[in-house]
Amino acid sequence: MHSAKVRLREILKRTSLQSRDEPVFRLASGKMSRYYIDCKQALSDPEARALVGQLILERIGGASFNAVGGMELGAYPIATSLSDAIFQATGAKVQAFVVRKEPKQHGIQGVIAGNATRGDHALIVDDVVTAGSSTIKALTGARSVGLVVDRVIVLVDREEEDGRKNIEEQGVLFEALFTLSELLDGPNQGRNYRC
Repeated sequence: MHSAKVRLREILKRTSLQSRDEPVFRLASGKMSRYYIDCKQALSDPEARALVGQLILERIGGASFNAVGGMELGAYPIATSLSDAIFQATGAKVQAFVVRKEPKQHGIQGVIAGNATRGDHALIVDDVVTAGSSTIKALTGARSVGLVVDRVIVLVDREEEDGRKNIEEQGVLFEALFTLSELLDGPNQGRNYRC
């Protein structure tokens, strides 16, 4: 495993992953799980944000985007980390944006906060995917204002409730930096946990 990915995995495990012997964590879907992942804890760490930006930048390779964003709160530090990493590496300005959970009721009443405009090619990012509903809401919101989206990258795929499949059904390529199995076991240990 790449050293930056190893380090980010360490930070995520230390700050963001909780596990119990019994399913005590209620997920957004209402399902109970033995595992809870709160990436906001890791994303408060500047080292983790730099690693996220670096790893997603490596993942996108030469792909071209005008904007990067996702659902408000969880996706914003990921979007700004990638935007900063692209600027530092290439000088290109990729705008970071956030999709609001509800349209703003004052001012311009927008669904998007940030400088993304109709016709921009956008990458959707998210922190954790379970069933994929918040990622799909971000994707739908971005498309509703004319952004062109064909790719989604998330920090952690919980590998349950068909999250990957549900997102891919929206006509996008889905990728995750980590799966829950990787966070629990590490790479190549062959165990596939279901929560």
